Amino acid sequence: MLMIKDEYSPFKVVHHFDKLKQLQQGEQITPVQIHLIPTNRCNQNCVFCAYRLPDYPSAANFNAKDEIPEAKLIEIIDSCKTLGVKAIQFTGGGEPLVHPAILKAFQKTLENGLDLALVSNGQALTDDMIHLLADVSWVRISMDACHKKTYSLIRRVKGDIHSRVSKNIEKLARIKKGTILGVGFVVNAENHREIYDACRYFKELGADNFRISAAFTSFGMDYFKGFLEQAKDMASQAKQDFEDKTYKVFNLFNDRISDLFQGTQNYPYCPMKEFVPYIGADETVYTCCMLAYNKLGRIGSIKDQAFEALWESEEKEQFFKYHDPRKYCQIPCMFQGKNEFINYAVKTDARHINFI
Repeated sequence: MLMIKDEYSPFKVVHHFDKLKQLQQGEQITPVQIHLIPTNRCNQNCVFCAYRLPDYPSAANFNAKDEIPEAKLIEIIDSCKTLGVKAIQFTGGGEPLVHPAILKAFQKTLENGLDLALVSNGQALTDDMIHLLADVSWVRISMDACHKKTYSLIRRVKGDIHSRVSKNIEKLARIKKGTILGVGFVVNAENHREIYDACRYFKELGADNFRISAAFTSFGMDYFKGFLEQAKDMASQAKQDFEDKTYKVFNLFNDRISDLFQGTQNYPYCPMKEFVPYIGADETVYTCCMLAYNKLGRIGSIKDQAFEALWESEEKEQFFKYHDPRKYCQIPCMFQGKNEFINYAVKTDARHINFI
């Protein structure tokens, strides 16, 4: 069995013992990581984008034109430093790289001593960006296809964007220093036959990992009827054949299917909303990406106040006090496993703890 490298461990929260101790004592904590969405504008139009799917929770109040102004974006990054946040993940929403000040935002993040990660479709990567991203924590490029025709179909783009992004991945792989470079593959009806070939293709391009997930749609489990078992088998075979000491295959497909099948939370407290809140392009702070742009996940606005002011406010404290996943979050949740682990870790009455 291959040893899982530290950067891929699902148990990283144990290294934030001070935060766990605060939670155990009933205190609210400051975030460790921020999901920061600079813009909702996008240069692609993916068929499975949850923010643009009718009837999906995160699409309720989504505005594709929202974008954080440059001054506010820099202010947020400074607020993260002030609060003691350790890491910022730039993601969507839209495509982070189309924000006109994104390079400045990356530079400010690093100047503030924060860990930086990026989730992007990779289309707008420039040489300047690639050189800056060569020594950050991690970058994940969302591709979701091995073949050009499938890529254009599911991402609804014209021209040979697949080749452009592949070249960007290869270029970053060639010059990267400390950066962990991953490729994301969201399984859907159009691309499920390419899981295996894509896993091999991106390994050959020089990626460090390949992440297999599943499309979250308003159809839930019904969406996967007809190709579920084929996709499961292909994802499992890809991991078996291509994972080695230099290439990690995250087969999260079964986990995401399980999330879709269950889609409910039976615990009264969600710690992940405190560890990793979501700042939307509408300058609003939400609990997570699943309830972004939805009043059920709205913690508060930072349009007219700094992020740290909201985080230290009575408004936020009261929201957290009364937030109950059993009431507000009866939806598929990709953080359910982490929430259950943290809830157990902070229990003060756990039984049989000495029978390890």
